[in-house]
Amino acid sequence: MNAFQYLGRNWPEVSTRITQHLGMVGVAVVVSLVVGLGLGIVVSRPRLQKVGRAIIGITGAAQAVPSVAVIALMFVYTGIGPRTAVIALSIYGIVPILFNVSSALLLVPADIREAASGMGLTPLQVLMRVELPLSSQSIMAGLRTTVTIDVSTATVASVIGAGGLGDIIFIGLSVVRPDMIIAGTLLVASIAILSDALLAFIQRSVVSRGLSIPS
Repeated sequence: MNAFQYLGRNWPEVSTRITQHLGMVGVAVVVSLVVGLGLGIVVSRPRLQKVGRAIIGITGAAQAVPSVAVIALMFVYTGIGPRTAVIALSIYGIVPILFNVSSALLLVPADIREAASGMGLTPLQVLMRVELPLSSQSIMAGLRTTVTIDVSTATVASVIGAGGLGDIIFIGLSVVRPDMIIAGTLLVASIAILSDALLAFIQRSVVSRGLSIPS
């Protein structure tokens, strides 16, 4: 039996695994985006720029921490199940978003902020109308990185009873079923590629052409 035959004969179970996988990733990405964006804005404020630059260095180094290590650490405190996977994915996914948001906002030229303030804009209006639009390219890049990381890392979360497409791959490994391994791998890769393509489309829609960096 090849991978496509396996998918056809076991589609009800496979679709359940896909739903579990997407659910974990979706919740984790939303949490990461909210927390990462909020922290990025806070640490980029003029009074906290020294703290912000320190956080950029820390988050840059944190990207080198293996995602499996984060899952294992959370497992020690929260046990098995999808809740542990979502918490671990959320924490790990904050890193690229926070890094991109804070670094992009810190790089907005001071004279642009001053010009906006001179036009009568409040600090909140400067943030919403000037800083965030100028940083949108970098913010979207961080979001795309987080989604790709979470889709792949959620596969490993199967070992702590979180479900998802990792179950298909690991069961295939345990019973030596190449068709299951290939099927699970193809599904994970397809979700990652399609998710990135969707976010790339959204990025082209929300980012001004003048701010877009050609691929």
